[in-house]
Amino acid sequence: MSSFDSPRFRGFLAVAVMLLVVTALYRPWLAWDRTQTLFGFDYLQLHARRLDYAREALLNRHPHLPSWYSREALGTPFWSNIQNFPFLPTRYPLLTVDPLQAYALGVNLAAALAALFTYWYCRRIGLGLVAAAVSGWTFAASGFFAARVMAGHLPLLEAYPALPLLLWLIEIVVQRASPRRLNVPLLALGVASGCIVAAGHPQLPAYALIAAIGYTVYRVRHARALDVLLAIFLGIGLAGFVLWPMVELVLRSTRFHALETPWNDIVFPYDHLSGFALPWKNGFPDPFGPNPTLGSRSGAALFWETYCYVGWVPLAAAVVFLARRKSWEQPWPFFVVLGTLALALALPIATPLRSLVPETILRSSSRQLYLTAFALALLTGRAIDCLPGALVRLPRSWVLGITLAALTLHVLDLGSHDLRFIRTLPAAGFHPAQAYADLPGQLGDGRIAMDYQIMSTLNRQIDDVGFFDSVILARPYRALLDLSDLSPTSNLQSLNGAQMSARALAATATRQVVTFAERNDLPHISDDGPVHIYAVPSPAARASFLPLTQASFLDDTAIHERLRNPKTDLAHSIMLPREAAEPVPARTDHATVDSTVEYKRPSSDLIVANVHAARTGFLRVVEAFDPGWHARVDGVPTRVLPADGFLLAVRLEPGIHEVRLRYDTLGAATGIAISLTSLALLVVLVFRRPSPLQPLSNGHRTN
Repeated sequence: MSSFDSPRFRGFLAVAVMLLVVTALYRPWLAWDRTQTLFGFDYLQLHARRLDYAREALLNRHPHLPSWYSREALGTPFWSNIQNFPFLPTRYPLLTVDPLQAYALGVNLAAALAALFTYWYCRRIGLGLVAAAVSGWTFAASGFFAARVMAGHLPLLEAYPALPLLLWLIEIVVQRASPRRLNVPLLALGVASGCIVAAGHPQLPAYALIAAIGYTVYRVRHARALDVLLAIFLGIGLAGFVLWPMVELVLRSTRFHALETPWNDIVFPYDHLSGFALPWKNGFPDPFGPNPTLGSRSGAALFWETYCYVGWVPLAAAVVFLARRKSWEQPWPFFVVLGTLALALALPIATPLRSLVPETILRSSSRQLYLTAFALALLTGRAIDCLPGALVRLPRSWVLGITLAALTLHVLDLGSHDLRFIRTLPAAGFHPAQAYADLPGQLGDGRIAMDYQIMSTLNRQIDDVGFFDSVILARPYRALLDLSDLSPTSNLQSLNGAQMSARALAATATRQVVTFAERNDLPHISDDGPVHIYAVPSPAARASFLPLTQASFLDDTAIHERLRNPKTDLAHSIMLPREAAEPVPARTDHATVDSTVEYKRPSSDLIVANVHAARTGFLRVVEAFDPGWHARVDGVPTRVLPADGFLLAVRLEPGIHEVRLRYDTLGAATGIAISLTSLALLVVLVFRRPSPLQPLSNGHRTN
């Protein structure tokens, strides 16, 4: 047999062709073309800036991953929020390239892995080379993935290969008749489960893990199913070092507060079901066209969350499969149920079930279409495999011709729709405009309020009072609403500083506003095309000292009432929790020397203030309060108090003091303990004697 006719070569050729067609869609060469950048809304306005923040810390002389992100919303935890920096192997290569080129690299890694894992899984369950390659390409090219390239959902795209990876590893584990003493596939399954949980998007990993557990229960009819389930659960435990801090962060965030339903919590509308066959029926929010928003922001979000086109061939394959009962052997009924159930739970009919969980944990049920897209991709491969049997009465040449025509139609159909979402922008357009390129020198240690939509590498290089995030600390969020006189139940996941009141800007140490909006309540400095630059009158200092006589000790309700009251003088008063109240010393009012404060920021996680306190009082630092902050005054641990309900305060006696405020990730120690314990148990599991292939019930054994 010629080497060109060997099964290995034919398999290599099938994979090569599959990946070639994938790369033809997503253009990996953009990762090395410094003149262009792949366009993605959220990536350029959010993820690129977080990636750059991580690169600054990890690639300097003292590599570390920051615990605190100072650049938005008065500061927020950084590495405990896995949406900021997913602990995923595919994220690390992105650190090696400029953030403007990293997106193309991340997209192509995710698409290639999704195709490969789907291909390998399909081969494991018996599909032929061509059928497996078609399934792999269909899943990687599905509208669910391609549309989110333009939407810029990098963490979601990175988590996309999760389901086929888990299913492929499960099949390897259960199909091995006599594993060696070291069960490498079982170890790989555990590690993969941990990586998937640590991915930056919570929903797709959750859906993938639930589907994998259901698949194991359905598919594996012998005792080794227990090994598989244990490996998955211990793998989840491996991610405890970041998962536990993330859980604690979510509990302190707006996700667990009674707020209005966010505008981007999208239920799949019934009339969008036609999008499976007619993807442009409901419009297209083309940012390069005349109708970029479909009439409203929520209209655009509805499009991105519900775009589901996989092509006409997969739909035909699903219809044929349902009509041919002979094709219903394992594991195909599982995927029919999985895809159908996922779609049904995304529809309004399932709203009563979702309402049983009042908090916003997994928003936008439309994202369950991830499972539907995978099921349709698998059924496409299954149809290709069954086509020769269905056309057995036709000559072989006719069968090959019909198969080739169907594949060509499928690639052209789905590919032509996908290409609408793959756009580029000139990288030169992201350099700071001359009108505000020197802002860092002008602002000193003050904050800025720059619209997150301004595409400039300067954006989020300076601490910004605005935010664009889905996990926001509840304390500063509520205070910003109060200070700007916004509804206390507003559920905002993005807020530009330009939308805040002048009072809010001054109280948060914001010195300038750079915005597309026009304002008549702030002094105008200059313009740069559509961008306006304003000054903020009398901004607060990043750190100040207030004597005890200017302190009020109030309950939480009273503090927020005063924050909403525009007559409250925030510059010359400080509000503290009632339980922190202490008597005012008689000598407090007799000081004749003014107090002074010198503010320093050696790193994102450390604030240093040198204070000359003429009286007993409080150092107030305009940074978001969080229990992870710890203070030392002259080396002695000191309690950190919430100032005005949302800032940092430390009590000081008269004298000269050095105050060091350090942020440590809350829950890290517990999370690390969970990870180490899970690792030890996983090692025991993979080294112990393999489970026998004894049936758990009267069901038959898997192949």
